[in-house]
Amino acid sequence: MSQTVKGVIARSKGAEVELVDVVVPDPGPNDVIVRVQACGVCHTDLAYRDGGINDEYPFLLGHEAAGIVETVGDRVTHVAEGDFVVLNWRAVCGECRACKRGQPQYCFATHNASQKMTL
Repeated sequence: MSQTVKGVIARSKGAEVELVDVVVPDPGPNDVIVRVQACGVCHTDLAYRDGGINDEYPFLLGHEAAGIVETVGDRVTHVAEGDFVVLNWRAVCGECRACKRGQPQYCFATHNASQKMTL
Protein backbone atom coordinates (compact mmCIF):
# COMPACT_ATOMS: atom_id res chain seq x y z
CA MET A 1 0.00 0.00 0.00
CA SER A 2 1.49 3.34 -1.01
CA GLN A 3 2.14 5.97 1.64
CA THR A 4 2.33 9.74 1.78
CA VAL A 5 5.38 11.50 3.24
CA LYS A 6 6.60 15.10 3.41
CA GLY A 7 9.21 16.28 0.92
CA VAL A 8 10.97 19.54 0.08
CA ILE A 9 10.67 20.53 -3.58
CA ALA A 10 11.85 23.30 -5.88
CA ARG A 11 9.25 24.06 -8.57
CA SER A 12 11.29 26.46 -10.69
CA LYS A 13 14.69 28.13 -10.98
CA GLY A 14 15.56 30.07 -7.84
CA ALA A 15 12.07 29.69 -6.36
CA GLU A 16 11.48 29.32 -2.64
CA VAL A 17 11.34 25.64 -1.74
CA GLU A 18 8.05 24.11 -0.59
CA LEU A 19 7.15 21.38 1.89
CA VAL A 20 4.64 19.12 0.11
CA ASP A 21 3.05 15.69 0.33
CA VAL A 22 4.79 13.07 -1.82
CA VAL A 23 3.20 9.69 -2.57
CA VAL A 24 5.66 6.80 -2.23
CA PRO A 25 4.39 3.76 -4.14
CA ASP A 26 4.84 0.20 -2.98
CA PRO A 27 8.32 -1.04 -3.88
CA GLY A 28 8.91 -2.80 -7.17
CA PRO A 29 10.68 -6.17 -7.11
CA ASN A 30 14.17 -4.59 -6.84
CA ASP A 31 13.24 -1.59 -4.71
CA VAL A 32 13.48 -0.71 -1.01
CA ILE A 33 11.40 1.69 1.09
CA VAL A 34 13.41 3.45 3.81
CA ARG A 35 11.93 5.35 6.76
CA VAL A 36 14.27 8.36 6.68
CA GLN A 37 15.53 9.44 10.10
CA ALA A 38 17.95 12.16 8.99
CA CYS A 39 18.37 14.04 5.73
CA GLY A 40 20.43 16.98 4.55
CA VAL A 41 20.11 19.45 1.70
CA CYS A 42 23.57 19.95 0.23
CA HIS A 43 25.22 22.16 -2.37
CA THR A 44 24.18 19.79 -5.17
CA ASP A 45 20.52 20.24 -4.18
CA LEU A 46 20.98 24.01 -4.27
CA ALA A 47 22.57 23.74 -7.72
CA TYR A 48 19.49 21.83 -8.93
CA ARG A 49 17.19 24.44 -7.35
CA ASP A 50 19.11 27.24 -9.06
CA GLY A 51 19.03 25.58 -12.50
CA GLY A 52 22.76 24.82 -12.54
CA ILE A 53 22.41 21.13 -13.41
CA ASN A 54 19.25 20.95 -15.52
CA ASP A 55 15.82 22.50 -15.75
CA GLU A 56 13.44 19.53 -15.47
CA TYR A 57 11.47 20.89 -12.50
CA PRO A 58 10.14 20.07 -9.97
CA PHE A 59 13.05 18.59 -8.02
CA LEU A 60 12.72 16.68 -4.76
CA LEU A 61 15.63 17.91 -2.64
CA GLY A 62 17.61 16.07 0.01
CA HIS A 63 19.49 13.07 -1.34
CA GLU A 64 21.87 12.62 1.59
CA ALA A 65 19.87 10.57 4.07
CA ALA A 66 19.94 7.69 6.51
CA GLY A 67 17.21 5.55 7.99
CA ILE A 68 15.69 2.13 8.59
CA VAL A 69 14.61 -0.27 5.83
CA GLU A 70 10.84 -0.55 6.14
CA THR A 71 9.83 -2.67 3.12
CA VAL A 72 11.74 -4.60 0.45
CA GLY A 73 10.77 -5.85 -2.99
CA ASP A 74 10.62 -9.60 -3.51
CA ARG A 75 13.96 -9.76 -5.39
CA VAL A 76 15.96 -7.71 -2.86
CA THR A 77 18.65 -9.76 -1.11
CA HIS A 78 21.27 -7.21 0.02
CA VAL A 79 19.23 -5.55 2.80
CA ALA A 80 16.36 -6.63 5.04
CA GLU A 81 13.57 -4.92 6.93
CA GLY A 82 15.01 -3.29 10.05
CA ASP A 83 18.50 -2.68 8.61
CA PHE A 84 20.01 0.78 9.14
CA VAL A 85 21.15 2.21 5.78
CA VAL A 86 22.81 5.32 4.38
CA LEU A 87 21.24 6.38 1.10
CA ASN A 88 23.17 7.11 -2.06
CA TRP A 89 21.93 9.76 -4.48
CA ARG A 90 21.94 7.19 -7.27
CA ALA A 91 20.91 3.55 -7.39
CA VAL A 92 24.19 2.14 -8.69
CA CYS A 93 24.01 -1.12 -10.64
CA GLY A 94 27.01 -2.92 -9.10
CA GLU A 95 27.72 -4.68 -12.41
CA CYS A 96 29.15 -2.16 -14.91
CA ARG A 97 32.89 -1.46 -15.47
CA ALA A 98 32.93 1.49 -13.07
CA CYS A 99 31.17 -0.40 -10.28
CA LYS A 100 33.42 -3.44 -10.67
CA ARG A 101 36.48 -1.14 -10.46
CA GLY A 102 35.24 0.21 -7.14
CA GLN A 103 34.11 3.53 -8.66
CA PRO A 104 30.31 3.48 -8.29
CA GLN A 105 30.22 7.28 -8.56
CA TYR A 106 30.81 6.71 -12.30
CA CYS A 107 28.12 4.01 -12.69
CA PHE A 108 26.85 3.63 -16.24
CA ALA A 109 23.39 2.37 -15.22
CA THR A 110 22.15 4.48 -12.32
CA HIS A 111 18.54 4.74 -13.47
CA ASN A 112 17.61 1.19 -12.52
CA ALA A 113 14.71 1.63 -10.09
CA SER A 114 11.67 -0.51 -10.88
CA GLN A 115 9.37 2.52 -10.77
CA LYS A 116 9.73 6.22 -11.51
CA MET A 117 9.05 8.51 -8.57
CA THR A 118 6.55 11.31 -9.17
CA LEU A 119 5.31 14.21 -7.08
